[in-house]
Amino acid sequence: MKVRILATADVHLGRRPSRLGSAEAAARYSSARMWRSVVERAVELEVDLVVLAGDLVDHENRFFEATGPFEDGLLRLADARIPTYAVAGNHDFDVLPRIVDAVGSEHLHLLGRGGRWEEAIVARQGQPLLRIHGWSFPASTVTSSPIGEYPFAADDRLPTLGLLHADLDARISDYAPVSRAELRNRPVSVWILGHVHRPCWEPPSDGPALLYTGSPQAMDPGEEGPHGPWLVEIHGPRRIGARQLPISRVRYETIEIDMTGVEDRDHFDGGLLAAVGDSIAHLAGDHDQQLEQVSLRLVLCGRTPLSGSFDVITRPLIEQFERRIQGVTVRIDKIVNETLPVVDLAELSEKHDPTGVLARTLLALQAGEPAEEASRLVRAAQAQMAEVHNAPAYAALRGDPPPDAEDARRALIRQARLLLDALLTPERA
Repeated sequence: MKVRILATADVHLGRRPSRLGSAEAAARYSSARMWRSVVERAVELEVDLVVLAGDLVDHENRFFEATGPFEDGLLRLADARIPTYAVAGNHDFDVLPRIVDAVGSEHLHLLGRGGRWEEAIVARQGQPLLRIHGWSFPASTVTSSPIGEYPFAADDRLPTLGLLHADLDARISDYAPVSRAELRNRPVSVWILGHVHRPCWEPPSDGPALLYTGSPQAMDPGEEGPHGPWLVEIHGPRRIGARQLPISRVRYETIEIDMTGVEDRDHFDGGLLAAVGDSIAHLAGDHDQQLEQVSLRLVLCGRTPLSGSFDVITRPLIEQFERRIQGVTVRIDKIVNETLPVVDLAELSEKHDPTGVLARTLLALQAGEPAEEASRLVRAAQAQMAEVHNAPAYAALRGDPPPDAEDARRALIRQARLLLDALLTPERA
């Protein structure tokens, strides 16, 4: 019998997204609004249950701010006969149990209070559908793996969902460090995890499926890409699928823009607007998304005579740039100048300093028939590359042919250019 689950974590009720340009915009995209959107999507999809993998509430001092929206969502789910199963995370280890007790809904089940594993059976019309094993943070920090205390034996009669807020594959952590090997060795069909805000889905292979839901709404530039809850469908203990529902109305992205050939301010303005427009058109073209706000970080790269001027040219854009593109409001949060100046090697080669030496070396290496000194460099580099290629430590990786003189010449040119750029722009070295 198929089980449909709406899964999310790290809602952080009480928080608002940053870098949107105004307090009004941040309030418009609050985590409370996202929680309502998650609830409505669960009702629309007629899922069997909702699971919350911790950090539903941002902090202890958000009790009153979180209780109202949370209770409203639970009542909406209860009216639709959709139960909710949750565990507490490091942010809400104390406040979530108090909210659950204050709400007092029979449709909300907080599992694993006090750091003790707990089992719940989900049923539909009296027919058992799913077993859930959950563990909640008993304090704000937990430095050992909770999997070591996992008490349940294998039982193939029902698929099993493990619900946990944890730091995956962290050897040392204050936030319940667990390893994939530990999770793989437990009798679980799918693990649904919270704590990391970037989503990750690993289908079942030689062990259980694993889903880090990520945060349903992007909150800062460190949370790039699409965000939203996940629809998990379980057809059996090893037949499990999942897909993200990218309903976050806020998105943070980094765009790399090649400034090669840009020689004046008009050319720069036109190129930047075109690159931003193309990027937003691509994002807005994904009809599964409901984007309203995009905060961009731009990385300028390539070679241009304006390289040394971009820091001054771009400074006003961060404060003033706001465009409406295909229904999406776009702001620029940060511009990183990684461009390099245009280098005239012939002119530079006349200098009697390290940059002149490198320029002369590059000209010699780029010549059709390198001069004797450059040829010696090529032979020495080829010998070093061959030594590494033939080293026993890399025997298992040896699939490419041994490096020849052309490989060595190209490698020398790449490294010489990098060194020359570092000398010409020491602040970026």
